[in-house]
Parts: sequence; structure tokens; C-alpha cells
Amino acid sequence: MEPHEKREVILDFLRKCVNYADKSIERKISRSAESHEVENWKSYREFTAFSLSELESGKLDDWLVKEESEPIPHGSISVAKGFKSLELDHLSHVERRGLLARHVGPSPVFLVGTVSAEGVRNLAPMSSIGVLSNTPPLICMSLSSDRHGRARDTLSNVMGIEEGARVSIHSLEANIQNANDVEIAAKPVASEISEWDLVSGKLIDTEFGDLLSTSVATIHAKVVDVRELPEQSKAKLVIMRAVSITTPDQTGDVFTSKLVQVEDNVLSGCASKLDWKHELDW
Repeated sequence: MEPHEKREVILDFLRKCVNYADKSIERKISRSAESHEVENWKSYREFTAFSLSELESGKLDDWLVKEESEPIPHGSISVAKGFKSLELDHLSHVERRGLLARHVGPSPVFLVGTVSAEGVRNLAPMSSIGVLSNTPPLICMSLSSDRHGRARDTLSNVMGIEEGARVSIHSLEANIQNANDVEIAAKPVASEISEWDLVSGKLIDTEFGDLLSTSVATIHAKVVDVRELPEQSKAKLVIMRAVSITTPDQTGDVFTSKLVQVEDNVLSGCASKLDWKHELDW
């Protein structure tokens, strides 16, 4: 297909998108939809119309010619076309951690809040949160020492409270600000310093526990059991009962992309290679 033919195909598609957006805006207004829904459609229309005008002007004609670009792979990849196996015991800790993160994930990344016996609030990133049971609502996380061999503050805080340590689990929207906060909270600081003072979000005190202002949802839980893991693992399994879930007080269907760990040291909004990535320096 010649470049001018490609241009016409794309222009036709974009015109249809703009037309569809116009009709959607009209429908939303006629139904007295929430203002943010109308504004979202208006923003979509504005950006699409701008792309249309740029393409019509000829400024992007060189984008239609891909002489040296690699073709986008099509179809699926499966072991049916060949495979290789790696024995995990033969890998280093770093290699094994990266391999597991890549293939077990992507996993949601949370900022987990605990309080030390001295009353210092701690925030730490966690991607090992899992649901064990819905009734009763039991969730878990795996805690170990950091790469320097020091017990993580979260584990020390949980073990330092004799019974029923309180934990706040903050779910984050996928954006660079939250990715930076995760990186900040991941770095070791003196035990008397609170990560709450270092991240962009602010502390909100509620009847159920601490709330991070930048979270899109927070689970408040209490620890009911801490178990040793087999095979001489240094990690411990912390089992918690979820007490409450706090979410934004708003109506309407608003989709929020959650911050996820796509590789051992990479955060993003999804596993797509086309989405933004934030490589952690920790």
C-alpha cells in the first residue's frame, strides 16, 4: 500500500472516531451524565481531531514509511513451537527473582503501612499481596529481609506487636508520581524516619486506620497469624483478616489503571511494551 493510500485509510478511521465522539457527547449531555464523563469524551475528541489535522497537513507522511522498522510480530507464542527449561536452583538469587517476577506477574504493587512498637509509621512497597479466602476475608503477604540482610521494617513492626497488628494496604493508580513514591518507600531509611513524610501522598486518619491520600483503594486489616515457610526460606507468610475497604466517594463507572510490577525492577500501568515504564533504582 502506498503512503497516500495509508493516509486515506487512517484519515477515514479518525474521522469516524471524531464523529462517534460527537454523538457520544450529545448522548451524555442529553442523559445528564456526570460532568467528568462528558469531559473525558471532549478530551478524547480534541486529541483525536488534532491527530486528524496533523495527518491531513502532511506533517506525518514520514510516519507512513517504515523502511528500516522491524515488523510487529503477529500470532501467539507458545511452547508448541519449541521450548527451553531453566532449573531455578542453578540460578542466582537476582536471576531467580527476576525470572519469577516476569512470569508470575504482572502483580499489583501496593504501599503497605504498619506502625512500630515505638509508634513510627512505616510505608513499604509490596507485590506479594494475595487473597486466601473470601469468607472469612483472609489475605496474605510474604515478608523477608532486604538485600542487605536486614529484617524489613514491615516484618519487624508486625512481629513487634504481640497480637493483632494493624496493616493498611494502599492500592495505587498507574502514574509516574506513584511509581516514584514506590521507589522512595523501597529505599532503606533510619528506623525513626517515617516514609509517610517522604512520599507525595498525605496521611488521612480514619476510624479504621491510616489512609494514603493518593490511593485509589485501601484495605485495612489485622494480622491473625505469621507462619514460617518451608525449605529453609527466610521469608515469613503474614496472614491478615481484612476489616474494611475504603474507596473514593464518587459515582459513575470510572476505570482506573492500577500500578503493577511487570518485571523485577520495572513498574507500569500494564504489561504492554507500548505503555510507559518506570525502572526502579533501588
